[in-house]
Amino acid sequence: MTISSEVLRNVHALAASQDRVLTTAQLREVGAERADIRRMIRAGQWVPLTRGSCWVGRGARGPSLRARVRGLLLTCGSQAMAAGLTAARLLGIQGLPPDDGTLHLATPHDTIRSRQGVHIHRTPVPDHAHTTLRGIPLTTPARTCADLLLQLPRAEAVSMLDSALHQGVLTSADHLTLPTHLSGRPGARQARGWVPLADARAESPLETRIRLICLDGGLPPPVLQWPIPDPERGRTLRIDLGWPAQRVGIEADGQGPHGTPQALYQDRFRQNRLTTLVPGLALLRFTWADTYRPDNILIPLRQALQRP
Repeated sequence: MTISSEVLRNVHALAASQDRVLTTAQLREVGAERADIRRMIRAGQWVPLTRGSCWVGRGARGPSLRARVRGLLLTCGSQAMAAGLTAARLLGIQGLPPDDGTLHLATPHDTIRSRQGVHIHRTPVPDHAHTTLRGIPLTTPARTCADLLLQLPRAEAVSMLDSALHQGVLTSADHLTLPTHLSGRPGARQARGWVPLADARAESPLETRIRLICLDGGLPPPVLQWPIPDPERGRTLRIDLGWPAQRVGIEADGQGPHGTPQALYQDRFRQNRLTTLVPGLALLRFTWADTYRPDNILIPLRQALQRP
């Protein structure tokens, strides 16, 4: 016996407003029997998300992060919200550690417990520190960034802030409130010291890592996104980190934007053009591998700057 077409229509009509996710109780309300639910799951038509919820969408990629969060929140009560790394990923912030699939929620109640794949942060979130994103309750960008400043190592924390500011997820006004969000919390003193390191001009986590290495080595770049006008072609080229007075620049060569043969060709053409526009330019290029050995960056930079 198969599930009726009428029940399927009811299922998809209700799920359309919930990221294609329904709880078991909701499935029963629209006419699906327990046997129907088990049969659809066994057939791979529906995907169980968490205790008591299913994704009823279609697609080879399976349920999205939003759908997974929605399924968890539908079964956790109205006081729960996405927080920490999960909130940051929903907001589109980059520079985060690799996703291990764990969902992070904040709730003041002890009725919801952490389990495999779910981390519950038992903390009250003031009304001004939570919001919604297309129907998903989550911590505000400022609260999310403050939480992660207390959880992440320095390089990842500053990369996260740079990304949030660069994308406009975190406004400059929000940035000023971060010390308030940190106040009185364990690790706040260290985290407050990282807040001023953020820079909205950084366009990638790799740029942030290189900038921090330069800063720690006593060679902070005076300019980010150094503009180089190219009047002949009617455009402006930019160098990621620049020391214009010494005619020294650094380019961060991330694997994605610079890893293809076409990108390598364009990089060579661009570098040749830059050295034509800025005679005597020393343009250094570094990759992620170089950030794990800071001297790979600092030694050639000192030489180019003629600094001991």
